[in-house]
Amino acid sequence: MIQPERFARNIPIYYLFQFATGFLIWIPIWIIFLQDERGLSLTQVGLMEAIFWIGMMVFEVPTGAVADRFGRRKSLALGGFMFTAGTIMFVLSDGFIGLALSYVVLAFSMTLYSGSGHALLFDSLRVLGRTGEYEKHMGRAEALMTGALLASGLLGGPMAGLLGLETVFLIGAITMGGAGFVALLLREPPRTEAEFGAAFPADPLHGGPEPQPEQISGGLANYVLSGFRIVLRQRPILWVIMLAGIVAVAYEMPNFFVQPFLRSHDLDPTGGVMNGVVWSALVVPGFAGMSAGSLLAAPFVARVGERRALPILMFSGVLLFIPLLLFDHISIILPIAILSGIHAAIRPIATGYINRRIRSDQRATVLSIFELMMAAQMALIVPLISASADSIDFRFAYGLSVGVVLTLGVGFWLFWRRAHRSEQADALRRISIRPKPQAPAALPQALPALLPSANTGKGMPVAVPPPQLSKVDRASLPPRR
Repeated sequence: MIQPERFARNIPIYYLFQFATGFLIWIPIWIIFLQDERGLSLTQVGLMEAIFWIGMMVFEVPTGAVADRFGRRKSLALGGFMFTAGTIMFVLSDGFIGLALSYVVLAFSMTLYSGSGHALLFDSLRVLGRTGEYEKHMGRAEALMTGALLASGLLGGPMAGLLGLETVFLIGAITMGGAGFVALLLREPPRTEAEFGAAFPADPLHGGPEPQPEQISGGLANYVLSGFRIVLRQRPILWVIMLAGIVAVAYEMPNFFVQPFLRSHDLDPTGGVMNGVVWSALVVPGFAGMSAGSLLAAPFVARVGERRALPILMFSGVLLFIPLLLFDHISIILPIAILSGIHAAIRPIATGYINRRIRSDQRATVLSIFELMMAAQMALIVPLISASADSIDFRFAYGLSVGVVLTLGVGFWLFWRRAHRSEQADALRRISIRPKPQAPAALPQALPALLPSANTGKGMPVAVPPPQLSKVDRASLPPRR
């Protein structure tokens, strides 16, 4: 029998895991490392990113199925340990091939904990009867992760100036190993609808799973195929995956360019401790925006509703691109930071929407499909836009980013809005045709004989409510003494 109180500790431990995975102290200098220490151009850096995201595409859904089949806790721990190995490979590799292989290992490790963490958190909350708090806890966890990135941004620049670039990467490898050990402290919640049973039902108004879903048998291939069938069958999930992915990718691009953008303005983190401090101070606003966006996602959804949240963020972000297109000045760090906040808010909002519409048996697999589609969009968009920044300029690259949103993003939004409305209408129809509770049977004819009689006082004592008097009747009563 499930004991809900045993899973309450998963929430703070998951917070700690997210913080540890975000403490990548090399994050403010990794592009500079590739350009200065390994001699790559910005186009080649974009190509490296494409290799990373293609690796994410290849591994995302199979590792989600591994988490559903063998456990989310084990998947999270293995992801932390594999990330440590990939970081060490990255530092030790000299040529493009070695760097590309290290990126493949890093991609594999990230897929082990990308969807698994969301699934474990949601199912822990389901056991506790608190799934309505998912966006809040997911937002806090993401905020801790981006808060750790912020701290990394503050420390990474000065430490690079003091210790060198390679040492900073090795420190980041150690923190990811610590994340793996933190994951082992988690308690595995139920992973199937059969384990949850009727005591933990899904929400039918949000297109939740059927009361008695079919059980998945066989190997990992069945989990993967079943996950894709769910996404294709439930169109609101399909289109919200496409919408959230394209907007998140487009709004991440300006922050992706921050390091080479600062370098183009003659700033260098390796010129000493003070230069590193200045560098970090200009990189940090993006991480601060991400942390704020993660924290504000839940109250934002509560205020505007899940149907309006994503389009509001999408169209607000378009306005923030205006100063990026008009000015080539360091002051555009501020709108870039706000765009980073929008990028960070999208994941908890989208995964909360998806979680309420899928069964626990397939939760990590379907969430991995969400990550897969985002990886596919990154693999297509990042190299193209990076090459345009390399060959033309950053403003042209920003224009391509906002153009993607105004074309593909708007199209996906229109498809999703229609599918969402259809789902809600269908859910309300199903609820309206359910059998209504039967009225209580008429009292037996012999029952009045058991009631107290005004003349005899015999019978069963029954509490009879006092008669309801009108205002006129109450006014006619004698005053109480």
